[in-house]
Amino acid sequence: MDQANTGLHERLKKTKAIAELGQGMDVGTLNEYSHQISLYLLLKVFKREINNNQQRSRSDLLQLTVEILKEMQLNINMEEIERLVDGVLYSGDPKQQSYFHVKIYDETAGGFRDFKYRYLIPDREASNWQEGGSTVYRLSEISQEIIFITREILQEFGFDLEQFYTLQLIKNGNFKEAKGSVSNLIARVRNLIKKEKDWREDILRNPGLIFSAYKERRRRTEAEVREQFKEEKKVFSDIFVWRDRLDSFENVDQKEGELLFEELERARALHDYLAELTVSNLSLELQLRRENPDIFWQTSRLSFKKDFWQNTVLKSGLPKIDDLEKMLNPLFSPKQDFIFPLDWAWSEQQLYSYLEESEGEIETVEIDSAPEREIDWELAVELWQDVFNELLQKGEFKLTELNQLSTAKKEKWLSQPINLELFMMFIITDIRLKIVEEYPGLDERLLLFNKLVKAEPKLAELEGKKLAARLTGSSKKVNLLDQFIISPYKIYLEED
Repeated sequence: MDQANTGLHERLKKTKAIAELGQGMDVGTLNEYSHQISLYLLLKVFKREINNNQQRSRSDLLQLTVEILKEMQLNINMEEIERLVDGVLYSGDPKQQSYFHVKIYDETAGGFRDFKYRYLIPDREASNWQEGGSTVYRLSEISQEIIFITREILQEFGFDLEQFYTLQLIKNGNFKEAKGSVSNLIARVRNLIKKEKDWREDILRNPGLIFSAYKERRRRTEAEVREQFKEEKKVFSDIFVWRDRLDSFENVDQKEGELLFEELERARALHDYLAELTVSNLSLELQLRRENPDIFWQTSRLSFKKDFWQNTVLKSGLPKIDDLEKMLNPLFSPKQDFIFPLDWAWSEQQLYSYLEESEGEIETVEIDSAPEREIDWELAVELWQDVFNELLQKGEFKLTELNQLSTAKKEKWLSQPINLELFMMFIITDIRLKIVEEYPGLDERLLLFNKLVKAEPKLAELEGKKLAARLTGSSKKVNLLDQFIISPYKIYLEED
């Protein structure tokens, strides 16, 4: 019998998630259509997610479902709609917020394994829990796979093949389908960015996660990561060569082609940000390893609170409430099982040295920890005052204006990464300006805005305004002494 790994387990995860979507919920007259409505709801949430529309709270999901029922010409009953939305968010009683749970066969293990998943998960970045905001949801990985299931081979082979697919569509002048492929690129890179941000937050709170077994993917070296991003960046360059050849295509909409390349520019900017974030996280991991060597041996010690309660029960839940009794019984049992004494076990270990002995004393090598990121906010405020004053007066700022600066002023902009990183942040995602108290984790764009208001109070007039960015259509790029080159974007105030 052929024992080769066919990937059955991973495929079953997708097919079971599809089969279970909208099933097992009592939604009255909508029972017959619950699967179709649920899938349509995921598609609508996905569209809002890739367009950075943060209206994805539970109340927004209810409103989206109402719109779906109107479109399908089905009866609208709010009680049924609430049950359907809760049935997409959670399994069973919504008060328990349980994961969906199925048993699927694993051919490598030769048996059935539990698979827990959710269709929608909280979007940490968009929820603003610190300010009392409601939970904003985004698609889980399994839901994204459901959306992309018609192109499963691309999902398996990854980001670079999606790029190649996009390139082939553009070469053939199939701009309409290429735009859909670019949306997939953006969705995938945004998901990777969220993962990197979540990972950074997690390891800052609990550095011990670096040594956890489930983070095996983190064993890639920084050189390997840089090489991967370098190759993907080259593919983007190959794609953009075709921008100058739009006139050579016959029977294509030139405007549609321009819009396509605007989306590709957005995808490339997101990709560059992902590369920077990933490398930054690898450096942070190295720093934490150097500064906290004691974490390595401490992670082998189990505690009920951390390993069982926090990392298992609270995080993943229990299949049934009776399992909690089984877990607690041994702790309160009058008869204790024999536990091999740790000190005794440790004393029995033999320590072997593989260092070759040499004459004289062994030289001690001290490794400096990675330096912390230091930001000169006074300089950043000084540089960005002109940008925000122009936004206040004209409603927009074109990045090409940086080309007109003196060499000394350009050198100031290049003197620290944050000065120009902020431009990339404004380009990648829209943001609404607000005056808030400074606290850890505040978006650096809002931090900049609050510091600008303190330095120049009249800029407070911009509070509540939404900043967005788009290409100006100019053929001239932004170029600061050949060290910072970017397409001609403009940042502008978007009217509500």
